Amino acid sequence: MNSDIFYEIAYHLTSIFKNNQNLSFALLFFPYVIFMEIPYSIIVILSSVRSWLKKYSLYAYTNSYPLVTVIITAYSESKAELNITIRSLIEQNYPGKIESIIIFDSSGTNRASIFFAEELVKAYQGIRNREFRLVKKLTRGGHANSMNLGLRLAKGAVLIMLDADTSIDNQTISKAARHFADPDVVAVSGAIRVRNFKDSILTRLQAIEYMLGIQLGRFGLSEVNAVNNISSAFGVFRTSFLKVMGGWLNGTAEDLDLTLRIHAYSARYPNLKIVHEPYAVAWTAAPTSMRKLLKQRMRWDGDLYYIYVRRHWRKFNSQFLGRTKNIFMIWYSLYFQLTLPFVIMLYTLWLLITYNLGFLIAIHVLIYIYYLIADYFLFALFLILVSERPKSDAKMLGWILIMPIYLQIMRLVSASFIINEMLFKSHRTSTMAPWYIIKKTK
Repeated sequence: MNSDIFYEIAYHLTSIFKNNQNLSFALLFFPYVIFMEIPYSIIVILSSVRSWLKKYSLYAYTNSYPLVTVIITAYSESKAELNITIRSLIEQNYPGKIESIIIFDSSGTNRASIFFAEELVKAYQGIRNREFRLVKKLTRGGHANSMNLGLRLAKGAVLIMLDADTSIDNQTISKAARHFADPDVVAVSGAIRVRNFKDSILTRLQAIEYMLGIQLGRFGLSEVNAVNNISSAFGVFRTSFLKVMGGWLNGTAEDLDLTLRIHAYSARYPNLKIVHEPYAVAWTAAPTSMRKLLKQRMRWDGDLYYIYVRRHWRKFNSQFLGRTKNIFMIWYSLYFQLTLPFVIMLYTLWLLITYNLGFLIAIHVLIYIYYLIADYFLFALFLILVSERPKSDAKMLGWILIMPIYLQIMRLVSASFIINEMLFKSHRTSTMAPWYIIKKTK
């Protein structure tokens, strides 16, 4: 039986190219690739090359080291997580002063974490140019509420947002802060890497996903001033500008919401820029099991529809975003993130209903080969143009063999979670803020 299915797959693979009708159907999927994915990828690649050529020429060195405020948003992190985050700030090679404010949400329910933080703050006091403060909020207000409190308390000209379970490389603040020597730069997006990538196959695949999707993608988008998101897990801002923007709105996906509002604001002031700094590296823990990953992506994918369609659909026009940004935002946000998962889902369902298993597998073998070649090509570009540790990253090459399968599965998952948000407004069940905050959002 097993040999029969392999013979059938081989038959369909060969007959696809002999039978014009089958070939036409097999290529039905690829117009989306040819007209949407490939042009976008080419633009990102060319922009990445251009950005790489300019990387060392502008604002590479500066004699200005302004006060930097780091807001660490905490909730129920362990002592080990808090320690690695705080130590990463102490060990920065930034010669200026760094003020770190650790803000605990709902201090009454997280006494163990607060006790650990108090111990660490006492242990690390007195270090030159490093100051730590602990702020305890009695009532839970959510992630955005903690960040806005930090914004009000910040004294630094540069503001860094950092989750309490996220650490940074020792050159990160120096690399990010130097961009603010340009008065037009209002925010800096950094590279987010997976700290626990060795834990499982799933974490390794997520690590590659972050490299290609976040690091390479934003590196290219930065060149056309269309960075798609400044993560709240690690983001850098000009404090004065962020106060003008009013900080973060309550609810879920507050980082994506703020990024869109900054782009809309800068349409009136086209000189303003969001840049991506590939050497400003933050490390975070990725889900180690499929159950945890699905829980994370249910929030992420549902939030995409909530932010793009429910809250900010009016901004997707040239008047609000400007012509270039509008094209890239529609292309990436509305097509890649919202439409493409449904195209893949409908295409797969059509194959299941119309054709037998052998033909279905044969088509997906072709799709796998295409995306495998594309992923290897993009990963090579990442190693050459973007990676700050190419020798270490090159060890992940073998895992790219699984990436096309992983990404196809995650796109099908994404489509189901977007449907969940469309029908049931799943953003209202987010754990990023308490229910009495979430219910006030749209």
